[in-house]
Amino acid sequence: MTISSVSNPLPDYIIWNEQTAADSVIRTPARAMKFPLTEQDKADIETLNEKYELEILKQGCAGLAAPQIGISKQFIIFALHDEPRLKKWRPDLTQTMPKSVWLNPSWEPLGLEISEAFEACFTIPETSGPVKRYTKIKYTAYDVQGNFLEGIAEGFLARVIQHEIDHLKGVLFIDYVDKKDLLSFDEYRERRKKAMEMIDGK
Repeated sequence: MTISSVSNPLPDYIIWNEQTAADSVIRTPARAMKFPLTEQDKADIETLNEKYELEILKQGCAGLAAPQIGISKQFIIFALHDEPRLKKWRPDLTQTMPKSVWLNPSWEPLGLEISEAFEACFTIPETSGPVKRYTKIKYTAYDVQGNFLEGIAEGFLARVIQHEIDHLKGVLFIDYVDKKDLLSFDEYRERRKKAMEMIDGK
């Protein structure tokens, strides 16, 4: 897909808190995309893409969903690479995915196996918590040309897909976590640091 570069400043993330209006874009199911895409659709996708690329440069990012930057449309951008350091912290990283733009994505569980792992989100800054998700899923989506995609994802890839698609439904990871189990990012970083030291044998 060739899209002209976005010249306007990139939008900020929609930050959720308990005072946010219930009908906020981050809590409202997003609209399905229609083909062929409009010029506005293409510009919106490029805006999310540029936001994603910026996060990759700054600190790393598995994926983003359109509602996170105020666009109430069903598309996500994500990627998962075979990074040795990440695999130490995420041993279930057994599948990778090149950067992908998915429109109108959905998934369904394959089996009943559930796994729990910590998640975080730009929409809820400085917060992390343990989230239970299906370990294996079947996904369907469309690419920007309107081609139908389907496949099976397991482990961390399945988690990333479920997390991003949740955003299109107005669902956040904290909806799955008891408030008492939420950690500040400082607490999360300290826990991760200790775990990595144990893994590295230090």
